[in-house]
Amino acid sequence: MAGTAQSDRAALGALAFGAVCISFAAIFVKMIGSDVMGPTAIGFWRVFLGAVILFSWSLIARKSLRMPRIVLGWSIVAGFVFFLDLFFWHRSIFYSGAGMATILANTQVFVTAFWSFIVFKETLRGKFFVAAASAVLGVCLLIGLGSDVGFGEQYVAGIVFGLLTAVAYSSYLIIMKVIGHRRDHPDFRVVMAWTSLFTAFFLGVSCAIESDRFLPPDLYTLGVLVALAFVAQSLGWWVISVTLPKLDASRSGLALLLQPLLATVWGVMFFSEYLTVTQVLGAAITLAAIYVGSVRTSAH
Repeated sequence: MAGTAQSDRAALGALAFGAVCISFAAIFVKMIGSDVMGPTAIGFWRVFLGAVILFSWSLIARKSLRMPRIVLGWSIVAGFVFFLDLFFWHRSIFYSGAGMATILANTQVFVTAFWSFIVFKETLRGKFFVAAASAVLGVCLLIGLGSDVGFGEQYVAGIVFGLLTAVAYSSYLIIMKVIGHRRDHPDFRVVMAWTSLFTAFFLGVSCAIESDRFLPPDLYTLGVLVALAFVAQSLGWWVISVTLPKLDASRSGLALLLQPLLATVWGVMFFSEYLTVTQVLGAAITLAAIYVGSVRTSAH
């Protein structure tokens, strides 16, 4: 019994560590700045370098890089959806702020629940609909409705991109869940490595169409990209993927809330991002709703 409790504490600590790692993703993106590299290019280097790290890690761990054809096909689809996720999210970070973009992206729990209802026939209980309604209210307050926040064209675009991120993010999670349900899927590091590589391909095609700077202009930018790829894309997501199945839904949902919460704190600390009292209230309501929604989805 003591061993089980100790194992649970270790898993909870690992999950919290993973959430802290990915909370820095938006900060790394903003540290580079849209005037230095385009948001799509930043996404490309994040997943490309992440793929290199994950493939290397898999080989060191003596994991086969081969995947069954069906799993490979799903990985390509996941790569395309994650391309959309990063395409939207990086723009939301630049236009509306790191904290705002991350909280909006994490409303994916409600879209994920809807997709789970459609794909996996999971039931939606009354508590979920209360949480969803609360999230709508929270988001309305968070974006500044009813306050003196200026709704400029760029800010509104950031909000729209943040909500589109939630849709893409939820679709990505559902696809990864489909892969995880297959008995023939390889080690998840390998799945994530291939998915990251496919995402890099789609982002690279998008970069070829755009006119923004593609190559890192200096060692500082390259260093931030490597940190983004290692801390968020590789280490953070791998730790979360490994530890989530080991914990009950309530504790895992609470631990994962560290990501949007800390991203908001980092935005205030490092970039002086400002939220009005109304927006802070909206953020609190939204985070609480996300927690309730994530517990419902995970607990089924």
